[in-house]
Amino acid sequence: PFGNLVGSGQGEDAMPRKSTAGHREPLIGAGEKEAAEREHAEDHARSADWAAEAGSAPALRSDRGSQDVEGYAGMREGPNEGEEKPSVSWARIVCINAHAFNYGLFYASVGVILLPVEAANMFKGSEAIALAAMLVLGGISQLISPVAGYSSDRCAHRWGKRVPFILSGNATLFVSLGCMYLARTYLYGYSYMVLLFIAMLSLNVAYTGFAGLVSDIVPAHQMGVTSGIMGGMTAAGAVVGLIGLGFMLETEHAYGAYALSLLATTPFTWAAAREEQLEEGRRRPWVTQEVLKAYYISAESHGDFYWVFCSRTGYYMAVSTQIYILYYLRDCMEDPAISGDAKRYTSILCILSQGCSGVVSLVAGHATQRFGYKPMIYAACTCMAGVYVGYTLIHAFPYVVALGVVYGSSNGVYLAADYALAVACLPNKDDGAKDLALWGIAAFLGTMFGPCITGPTLAVLGKQEGTDAYAFRGYVGVMMLGVVYSFLAAVFLFKVRHGYAPHPERTNLDEDEDEGGQGGRSAA
Repeated sequence: PFGNLVGSGQGEDAMPRKSTAGHREPLIGAGEKEAAEREHAEDHARSADWAAEAGSAPALRSDRGSQDVEGYAGMREGPNEGEEKPSVSWARIVCINAHAFNYGLFYASVGVILLPVEAANMFKGSEAIALAAMLVLGGISQLISPVAGYSSDRCAHRWGKRVPFILSGNATLFVSLGCMYLARTYLYGYSYMVLLFIAMLSLNVAYTGFAGLVSDIVPAHQMGVTSGIMGGMTAAGAVVGLIGLGFMLETEHAYGAYALSLLATTPFTWAAAREEQLEEGRRRPWVTQEVLKAYYISAESHGDFYWVFCSRTGYYMAVSTQIYILYYLRDCMEDPAISGDAKRYTSILCILSQGCSGVVSLVAGHATQRFGYKPMIYAACTCMAGVYVGYTLIHAFPYVVALGVVYGSSNGVYLAADYALAVACLPNKDDGAKDLALWGIAAFLGTMFGPCITGPTLAVLGKQEGTDAYAFRGYVGVMMLGVVYSFLAAVFLFKVRHGYAPHPERTNLDEDEDEGGQGGRSAA
């Protein structure tokens, strides 16, 4: 049947075309045939002109490579040929991502350091249950993100679509921090939980606006570098938080440190945003049924973005295995100085890992432009699986540190490609914040579902009579689950068409598909 199509002179014009979201577009109607043929001829003419100017494929690769080096070294503002968004300067990208620093500072230290201490302070004798309740409230707060994203996509405020959500979220968080300090001072435990929930809601609303802002402003050819900077800034905030609360500040001073971070970073993001009010013709109403659909995701409704969502869930299930490192050091290290002070050495390990993650993320952001997003994520998943295998073969802390450095570096590679791939696979750019909110929830689901499996595995396989310590075989089971989660993250990514390195001869795959009918991978 395909031979008949070609012989009849129809060919690919009669076939559905692939859209960038992974769906197929409808057949060209009879009334649109002439216009489509004209566009088809113009595409061929542009391709021929470009090939003539290039001279030869090797020369083209050389020219393109030098242009890439010059472009990423300069990162200047200005228009881009073939893209609707202008280039963004280094300074502006860094200023926008100041919010990522604040986000990393808060999230990394609150769950690991602040809440365990406060639970023990306000709920003596039942701190384990209180801590679990606080963490559950933090997880539930993630569910505000799709609603916030949907509302942000339709916001017609004179400050823009994203800035009002960033500012309102940060302002509410600032006030909540002050109230939380008072609650912990006067031991109002349940009031503290309510205020914590409000603070987490505010943090997620602000981050949803921030994620949409970056995708709105940064053009596709700079998204990999921007994703790397975002990962680096997030890791930098995490390191500052872990060092500050772990070694320098008393717990009661944490609230002031968080508030100062908000005051210091928010003006930079606001100044760099430069949003304009949503045009009258692009404004859309707020529909309740659509809000409910914002929580639904499938391969049919979201195309490639669905598989990115699944892959990210699997990856963060693998990351969640790290929460058992403290117990691993306590029960498996041969040196009694390490096992007897596992909390301190776990903090040191976390700081080293986060530091490596931030540095590598900055470098890997450039590498995504050469190798593509998917190969970088495959490499990160492979390294993470190798780290978990390594944990089953060692009993000395220096080797644990070495594996921690590898883990942090692989996580930095992942962070450099993760956000950029999600933006490249968005099914509808106008609903970017709503869908990126789902992308954020994927991390929460992974960190929630992972321990639901690994926890019971450790308890069953590692149980020993007469001691609270877990047997080494239990940790072997936990680490092997980490390998499985890493493998799942990579397998889901196989379904994604986007995310490969752009070919020197092909800057726009969609045009090539229309010209030659060749299915392929979209240049991200």
